[in-house]
Amino acid sequence: MLLTTACTPTATPGQTTPKGSLGVVTWIYDGDTIAVDLDQGNIDVRLLDINAPENDECFYKESLDHLIDTLKGRNVRLDIGATLDQFGRTLAHVWDDDRNVNVELVEMGLALATTPDSGSGYLVEEEGAFENDIGLWSGDACGSGPIPQIMIIALDPSKETIVIINNESAEVDLSGWTVRDESSRHRYRFPNGSALQPGAHMTISSADLAWDPGGSPVWNNDGDMALLLDRDGRVVDRWRYRPLHSCA
Repeated sequence: MLLTTACTPTATPGQTTPKGSLGVVTWIYDGDTIAVDLDQGNIDVRLLDINAPENDECFYKESLDHLIDTLKGRNVRLDIGATLDQFGRTLAHVWDDDRNVNVELVEMGLALATTPDSGSGYLVEEEGAFENDIGLWSGDACGSGPIPQIMIIALDPSKETIVIINNESAEVDLSGWTVRDESSRHRYRFPNGSALQPGAHMTISSADLAWDPGGSPVWNNDGDMALLLDRDGRVVDRWRYRPLHSCA
Protein backbone atom coordinates (compact mmCIF):
# COMPACT_ATOMS: atom_id res chain seq x y z
CA MET A 1 0.00 0.00 0.00
CA LEU A 2 1.32 3.43 -0.92
CA LEU A 3 -0.22 6.84 -0.50
CA THR A 4 1.99 9.33 -2.71
CA THR A 5 -33.19 -3.26 -11.34
CA ALA A 6 -36.38 -1.57 -11.58
CA CYS A 7 -37.67 1.35 -13.64
CA THR A 8 -37.82 4.92 -12.47
CA PRO A 9 -38.85 8.16 -14.22
CA THR A 10 -36.55 9.46 -16.94
CA ALA A 11 -33.97 11.86 -15.58
CA THR A 12 -34.16 15.57 -16.27
CA PRO A 13 -30.86 16.96 -17.68
CA GLY A 14 -28.60 17.84 -14.76
CA GLN A 15 -27.41 21.13 -16.24
CA THR A 16 -30.85 22.63 -15.53
CA THR A 17 -30.41 21.98 -11.80
CA PRO A 18 -29.13 24.94 -9.74
CA LYS A 19 -26.44 24.27 -7.14
CA GLY A 20 -27.87 23.70 -3.68
CA SER A 21 -31.18 22.30 -4.96
CA LEU A 22 -33.53 20.64 -2.51
CA GLY A 23 -35.38 17.44 -3.35
CA VAL A 24 -36.65 14.08 -2.16
CA VAL A 25 -34.84 10.80 -2.78
CA THR A 26 -37.24 8.60 -4.74
CA TRP A 27 -35.01 5.68 -5.71
CA ILE A 28 -31.71 4.03 -4.87
CA TYR A 29 -29.99 2.40 -7.83
CA ASP A 30 -26.85 1.28 -5.99
CA GLY A 31 -24.38 2.53 -3.41
CA ASP A 32 -23.48 5.69 -5.29
CA THR A 33 -26.43 6.47 -7.59
CA ILE A 34 -29.86 7.75 -6.58
CA ALA A 35 -32.91 9.45 -8.10
CA VAL A 36 -34.04 12.76 -6.63
CA ASP A 37 -37.34 14.53 -7.26
CA LEU A 38 -36.83 18.28 -7.68
CA ASP A 39 -39.31 21.01 -8.57
CA GLN A 40 -38.32 20.67 -12.22
CA GLY A 41 -38.57 16.88 -12.30
CA ASN A 42 -36.81 13.69 -11.36
CA ILE A 43 -33.06 13.45 -11.97
CA ASP A 44 -30.48 10.71 -11.61
CA VAL A 45 -27.65 11.69 -9.27
CA ARG A 46 -24.19 10.13 -9.15
CA LEU A 47 -22.44 10.86 -5.86
CA LEU A 48 -19.24 12.84 -6.47
CA ASP A 49 -15.72 11.72 -5.51
CA ILE A 50 -16.68 8.17 -4.48
CA ASN A 51 -17.20 4.79 -6.09
CA ALA A 52 -19.30 2.08 -4.47
CA PRO A 53 -18.98 -1.61 -5.40
CA GLU A 54 -20.70 -2.86 -8.54
CA ASN A 55 -23.51 -5.42 -8.32
CA ASP A 56 -21.17 -8.40 -8.72
CA GLU A 57 -18.56 -7.15 -6.26
CA CYS A 58 -17.85 -7.48 -2.56
CA PHE A 59 -19.94 -5.15 -0.34
CA TYR A 60 -22.36 -4.13 -3.10
CA LYS A 61 -25.40 -5.18 -1.05
CA GLU A 62 -24.17 -3.54 2.15
CA SER A 63 -23.64 -0.24 0.35
CA LEU A 64 -27.00 -0.40 -1.42
CA ASP A 65 -28.89 -1.40 1.75
CA HIS A 66 -27.32 1.44 3.72
CA LEU A 67 -28.62 4.04 1.28
CA ILE A 68 -32.06 2.43 1.14
CA ASP A 69 -32.28 2.39 4.95
CA THR A 70 -30.96 5.90 5.55
CA LEU A 71 -31.77 7.96 2.44
CA LYS A 72 -34.83 6.74 0.54
CA GLY A 73 -37.72 9.17 1.01
CA ARG A 74 -35.49 11.74 2.71
CA ASN A 75 -35.26 15.42 1.88
CA VAL A 76 -31.74 16.16 0.64
CA ARG A 77 -29.68 19.07 -0.62
CA LEU A 78 -27.55 18.62 -3.72
CA ASP A 79 -24.28 20.48 -4.14
CA ILE A 80 -23.92 20.07 -7.88
CA GLY A 81 -20.65 19.56 -9.73
CA ALA A 82 -19.73 21.46 -12.87
CA THR A 83 -20.38 18.66 -15.38
CA LEU A 84 -22.48 15.56 -16.00
CA ASP A 85 -20.95 12.11 -16.12
CA GLN A 86 -20.72 10.01 -19.29
CA PHE A 87 -24.23 8.63 -18.68
CA GLY A 88 -25.82 12.06 -18.32
CA ARG A 89 -26.22 11.81 -14.55
CA THR A 90 -25.93 14.85 -12.32
CA LEU A 91 -22.77 14.75 -10.22
CA ALA A 92 -23.30 16.00 -6.69
CA HIS A 93 -22.41 15.94 -3.04
CA VAL A 94 -25.55 14.85 -1.23
CA TRP A 95 -26.50 16.31 2.16
CA ASP A 96 -29.17 14.96 4.52
CA ASP A 97 -29.46 17.84 7.02
CA ASP A 98 -25.82 18.23 8.15
CA ARG A 99 -24.83 14.70 7.09
CA ASN A 100 -22.57 14.47 4.06
CA VAL A 101 -23.73 11.18 2.54
CA ASN A 102 -20.71 10.91 0.23
CA VAL A 103 -18.13 11.12 2.99
CA GLU A 104 -20.20 8.89 5.29
CA LEU A 105 -20.07 6.05 2.74
CA VAL A 106 -16.28 6.33 2.52
CA GLU A 107 -15.84 6.53 6.31
CA MET A 108 -17.98 3.41 6.77
CA GLY A 109 -16.03 1.45 4.17
CA LEU A 110 -19.08 1.25 1.91
CA ALA A 111 -17.37 3.06 -0.97
CA LEU A 112 -13.86 4.03 -1.95
CA ALA A 113 -12.73 7.55 -2.72
CA THR A 114 -11.88 8.63 -6.23
CA THR A 115 -9.03 10.99 -6.96
CA PRO A 116 -10.50 14.51 -7.15
CA ASP A 117 -9.59 17.10 -9.76
CA SER A 118 -8.26 19.32 -6.95
CA GLY A 119 -7.80 19.08 -3.20
CA SER A 120 -7.80 15.86 -1.24
CA GLY A 121 -11.44 14.89 -1.75
CA TYR A 122 -12.22 11.96 0.55
CA LEU A 123 -8.80 10.31 0.40
CA VAL A 124 -8.12 10.99 4.10
CA GLU A 125 -11.41 9.36 5.10
CA GLU A 126 -10.65 6.37 2.89
CA GLU A 127 -7.24 5.98 4.50
CA GLY A 128 -8.86 5.96 7.94
CA ALA A 129 -11.32 3.25 6.94
CA PHE A 130 -8.53 1.21 5.34
CA GLU A 131 -6.21 1.46 8.34
CA ASN A 132 -9.03 0.46 10.70
CA ASP A 133 -10.28 -2.47 8.56
CA ILE A 134 -13.76 -0.99 8.23
CA GLY A 135 -16.36 -2.27 5.79
CA LEU A 136 -15.01 -3.49 2.47
CA TRP A 137 -11.45 -3.06 3.81
CA SER A 138 -12.02 -5.73 6.47
CA GLY A 139 -10.31 -9.08 6.05
CA ASP A 140 -13.62 -10.89 6.54
CA ALA A 141 -15.70 -8.51 4.38
CA CYS A 142 -16.75 -11.21 1.90
CA GLY A 143 -14.94 -14.33 2.97
CA SER A 144 -13.10 -16.02 5.79
CA GLY A 145 -9.67 -17.40 6.51
CA PRO A 146 -6.22 -15.86 6.16
CA ILE A 147 -5.47 -13.58 3.23
CA PRO A 148 -2.28 -14.58 1.39
CA GLN A 149 0.62 -12.14 1.58
CA ILE A 150 0.58 -11.05 -2.03
CA MET A 151 1.65 -7.42 -2.26
CA ILE A 152 1.66 -4.69 -4.87
CA ILE A 153 5.23 -3.40 -4.94
CA ALA A 154 5.14 -1.03 -7.93
CA LEU A 155 2.69 0.76 -10.17
CA ASP A 156 3.91 2.85 -13.10
CA PRO A 157 1.05 4.80 -14.71
CA SER A 158 3.30 6.03 -17.53
CA LYS A 159 4.29 2.48 -18.51
CA GLU A 160 0.85 1.11 -17.60
CA THR A 161 2.29 -1.70 -15.47
CA ILE A 162 1.73 -3.04 -11.97
CA VAL A 163 4.03 -5.49 -10.15
CA ILE A 164 2.99 -7.93 -7.43
CA ILE A 165 5.10 -10.27 -5.27
CA ASN A 166 4.36 -13.45 -3.33
CA ASN A 167 5.65 -13.07 0.24
CA GLU A 168 4.30 -16.47 1.27
CA SER A 169 6.49 -19.55 1.71
CA ALA A 170 4.34 -21.53 -0.72
CA GLU A 171 2.82 -21.11 -4.16
CA VAL A 172 -0.40 -19.06 -4.25
CA ASP A 173 -3.14 -19.89 -6.74
CA LEU A 174 -4.37 -16.62 -8.27
CA SER A 175 -7.21 -18.14 -10.30
CA GLY A 176 -10.25 -15.88 -9.99
CA TRP A 177 -8.33 -13.00 -8.45
CA THR A 178 -8.73 -9.44 -9.74
CA VAL A 179 -6.74 -6.25 -10.17
CA ARG A 180 -8.79 -3.09 -10.57
CA ASP A 181 -8.41 0.68 -10.62
CA GLU A 182 -10.57 3.15 -8.67
CA SER A 183 -13.13 3.40 -11.47
CA SER A 184 -16.12 1.16 -12.12
CA ARG A 185 -14.64 0.07 -15.44
CA HIS A 186 -11.22 -1.55 -15.59
CA ARG A 187 -10.82 -5.08 -14.26
CA TYR A 188 -8.00 -7.59 -14.77
CA ARG A 189 -9.16 -11.18 -14.22
CA PHE A 190 -6.40 -13.68 -13.50
CA PRO A 191 -6.95 -16.66 -15.82
CA ASN A 192 -7.57 -20.09 -14.34
CA GLY A 193 -4.28 -21.76 -13.52
CA SER A 194 -2.50 -18.51 -12.68
CA ALA A 195 -0.07 -19.01 -9.81
CA LEU A 196 2.82 -17.20 -8.16
CA GLN A 197 5.76 -19.03 -6.64
CA PRO A 198 7.27 -18.02 -3.26
CA GLY A 199 9.27 -14.80 -3.61
CA ALA A 200 8.36 -14.47 -7.29
CA HIS A 201 7.20 -11.28 -9.01
CA MET A 202 4.52 -10.84 -11.64
CA THR A 203 4.13 -7.80 -13.91
CA ILE A 204 0.69 -7.00 -15.28
CA SER A 205 0.41 -4.58 -18.21
CA SER A 206 -2.69 -2.80 -19.44
CA ALA A 207 -1.89 -4.48 -22.77
CA ASP A 208 -2.56 -7.93 -21.25
CA LEU A 209 -5.57 -9.63 -22.80
CA ALA A 210 -7.14 -10.45 -19.41
CA TRP A 211 -8.23 -6.83 -18.90
CA ASP A 212 -11.93 -6.08 -19.27
CA PRO A 213 -12.37 -3.92 -21.21
CA GLY A 214 -9.05 -4.23 -22.95
CA GLY A 215 -7.19 -2.18 -25.48
CA SER A 216 -7.06 1.08 -23.53
CA PRO A 217 -4.98 2.71 -20.77
CA VAL A 218 -5.99 1.83 -17.22
CA TRP A 219 -4.01 4.04 -14.85
CA ASN A 220 -4.75 7.73 -14.61
CA ASN A 221 -1.62 9.91 -14.53
CA ASP A 222 -3.45 12.46 -12.38
CA GLY A 223 -3.88 9.95 -9.55
CA ASP A 224 -5.51 6.57 -9.17
CA MET A 225 -5.58 3.43 -7.06
CA ALA A 226 -4.86 -0.26 -7.63
CA LEU A 227 -6.69 -2.91 -5.66
CA LEU A 228 -5.66 -6.55 -5.60
CA LEU A 229 -8.67 -8.72 -4.74
CA ASP A 230 -8.85 -12.44 -3.98
CA ARG A 231 -11.48 -14.72 -5.54
CA ASP A 232 -13.99 -13.72 -2.84
CA GLY A 233 -13.49 -10.04 -3.61
CA ARG A 234 -11.58 -9.30 -0.39
CA VAL A 235 -8.91 -6.61 -0.56
CA VAL A 236 -5.49 -8.28 -0.48
CA ASP A 237 -3.51 -5.09 -1.08
CA ARG A 238 -4.03 -1.47 -2.07
CA TRP A 239 -1.76 1.04 -3.78
CA ARG A 240 -2.82 4.67 -4.15
CA TYR A 241 -0.80 7.38 -5.80
CA ARG A 242 -1.03 11.06 -6.56
CA PRO A 243 0.95 12.97 -9.21
CA LEU A 244 4.25 14.50 -8.07
CA HIS A 245 2.97 18.03 -8.65
CA SER A 246 -0.05 17.47 -6.40
CA CYS A 247 -0.11 19.29 -3.08
CA ALA A 248 -3.11 17.36 -1.78
